[in-house]
Amino acid sequence: MGDRPGIGDRPGTGDRPGAGNRPDWIDRPGVGPGRPGVGDRPIHNRPGWANIDNSTNVNINNRWNNAVWGNGNRNGDWISRHPSRYARNNYWGVGVRNNWNRRWGAAGWFGPNWWSGHYHPIGGWHYHYGLGRHPWNYWWRRPTFAAFGTWFAWNAPAQVWSQPVYYDYGDGGNVYYQDDSVFIDGQEVCSAVDFAASAMDLATVQPPAGQAAAEAAEWMPLGTFAVSSDEQDDSAGRAMQLAVDKEGVVSGVYYSSDTDAAQTVLGQVDKETQRVAFRIGESEDIVAETGLYNLTKDEAPLLVHFGPDKVEYWLLVRLEEPQDEQ
Repeated sequence: MGDRPGIGDRPGTGDRPGAGNRPDWIDRPGVGPGRPGVGDRPIHNRPGWANIDNSTNVNINNRWNNAVWGNGNRNGDWISRHPSRYARNNYWGVGVRNNWNRRWGAAGWFGPNWWSGHYHPIGGWHYHYGLGRHPWNYWWRRPTFAAFGTWFAWNAPAQVWSQPVYYDYGDGGNVYYQDDSVFIDGQEVCSAVDFAASAMDLATVQPPAGQAAAEAAEWMPLGTFAVSSDEQDDSAGRAMQLAVDKEGVVSGVYYSSDTDAAQTVLGQVDKETQRVAFRIGESEDIVAETGLYNLTKDEAPLLVHFGPDKVEYWLLVRLEEPQDEQ
């Protein structure tokens, strides 16, 4: 895999603006304060460019599982077999984490006094309904992969959840682009356009039947992460807090210190692949994806789609659970 073309070699990716000279993909405020109704948000509506049919999704997942499990899930121990890649992400993460601790650690982000100053449309599903059931720092906790085995209420393929799968994106990773196709562990899975559309389709979650259903949902914390767009982006001025419910719905909050604005995060876990995809705020173009096992680690590689043609490789950097009341 070392001599394959990177993602910059396929059409549509080489001409995208860099992180330093384009507007932040999610740094704009939400459309209004407070909470909307459970079913009236754009975040619940799949955009036209992601109009992928179910048979295509099934084919993608079948090829995906064959790539992972046909090789005996070599991605379960991807980290130990590729220590230099993990060390690179760790080095990247340490710089971000140190700057966050120095600049923002005492700022009270996502603390008990933070929420009242950061109202935002939360969509239909949100762990916000469960904030009062736990201490504020409960939502910073790190999950274990073993805990997922008894958490989800779905009937999922036993093989898929018998072992974790770690997803590492880009040249040298186990999910990469070659020409206009996406490969997982060396096997072609689908076109780049279909891969982006399938991520948006997974991330677009139907709203609950009513507010009572939303309030009754139980949530497991996935933790709080600084968001970094490249290895030079160590300002740690953006953060994301995530949780997952028993049906695999992923909920969260994204916050930018530049705008002092919060936006909702909403997506879903794919029970057949452990893929996690989510949307942020009102954007109809942006969808990010990672793996559920990735979200148990200190650093989680993140593949960010900008519509069907462009991607970037980002990193979620876990922040330590605060111990003191804020």
